[in-house]
Amino acid sequence: MAVQTPKAEICTLATQIAVAAALLILNLALTLFVLDRHGHLRTPEIVSINAPALIREFVATQEVGVSDQELQDRIRTLNQSLDGAIDAFAVERNVIVVSSTAALGGTRDVTADVLASLAGRR
Repeated sequence: MAVQTPKAEICTLATQIAVAAALLILNLALTLFVLDRHGHLRTPEIVSINAPALIREFVATQEVGVSDQELQDRIRTLNQSLDGAIDAFAVERNVIVVSSTAALGGTRDVTADVLASLAGRR
């Protein structure tokens, strides 16, 4: 191997640093692009859900002739799966879900969307 002069060694080192910096910038740009495409860079929107209305809507969608015991069992199952459904809904849509009774106003109601999402998970 040939002996390099100090000037040549500095040029080689500068080239290696420039290539490493270019790869770092490319990696950062690609990471930010992917995060942006998946919505992870946006500020989450605060939305509300009306839980009593959700239960009423769920009951209204049940078929006629369901016994009271069967309806109670279905509502119990709904309540057990509701937290997971709301969490999944929030993650998928990059939102923060609060109770409509806690929101004084100005939030978009997503009760019907959560109910549809819950129905789709079954």
